[in-house]
Amino acid sequence: MADVRTDDGLKAAAPRGRDALLLRVASAAILAPLTLLASWSGGPVFAALVAFLCVLMSFEWARMIEKTQTSMVFYMLGAASAAALTLAAAGHYPFAYVTAAAGSAGAYWGAVKHRGWAAFGGAFFLAPAIALLWLREEHELGGGLTLLLFAIVWAADTGGYTGGRLVGGPKLSPAISPAKTWAGAAGGLIFGAIASLILAPALLGWRGAGFALAVGGGLGLASIVGDMAESAIKRRFGIKDMSGFIPGHGGVLDRLDGMIFATSAMTAALYALSVFSGR
Repeated sequence: MADVRTDDGLKAAAPRGRDALLLRVASAAILAPLTLLASWSGGPVFAALVAFLCVLMSFEWARMIEKTQTSMVFYMLGAASAAALTLAAAGHYPFAYVTAAAGSAGAYWGAVKHRGWAAFGGAFFLAPAIALLWLREEHELGGGLTLLLFAIVWAADTGGYTGGRLVGGPKLSPAISPAKTWAGAAGGLIFGAIASLILAPALLGWRGAGFALAVGGGLGLASIVGDMAESAIKRRFGIKDMSGFIPGHGGVLDRLDGMIFATSAMTAALYALSVFSGR
């Protein structure tokens, strides 16, 4: 076990090596089925899960900025998360985005420091969460698309971890995330593409292998970009993990950074397609 320093300066034993891997796998084995079940159920169950996660991310975001357990930033973003996602669950998406913007404005004015970063939380994780509910509930293939999205992001994360551990090699961006390698990025893209190739026909009825591979690779890339973006933000504020909410993984934002960007990519593409096709 290695000693790590927490936000309050105290030393705590952190698992590493095989113990860390087992803890990571155990957490995933518990949380993944619950997430998939909520996604498949949709409706209030899925909306409640997304809202709960956004409140936790509000706490992590506010603590990163204000360096305190409770702050006006958390209250504003947390309340906006609950209200906006309740509106989204009822189908009132424009009002949900307005509420998210109001929460960001409240975080800006309530922040003691780093006001711009405080407000950015609403755009970083709350807006994509609203888009995720739109995808699940409003698109004709929403159930299958949401499950495919989860599968691709999880596969990309697994591929990144596997490639980095087994191959290693040159670092992807040492200044942002010293542990990430080009081999890990390649593994993420490959695993994401394979997941899409296998699951897209079953979930969505897609028959074109090339299209499925492109979707998997594209969303895998978005996931990697999200991971790097969150790493850059954490380095900006001098922290390693957003929290310890998920044993073996760190915080909720640490676990969902790739999902946030992949969700944004998928929903933006689908919305643009619907606009250009006139549907």
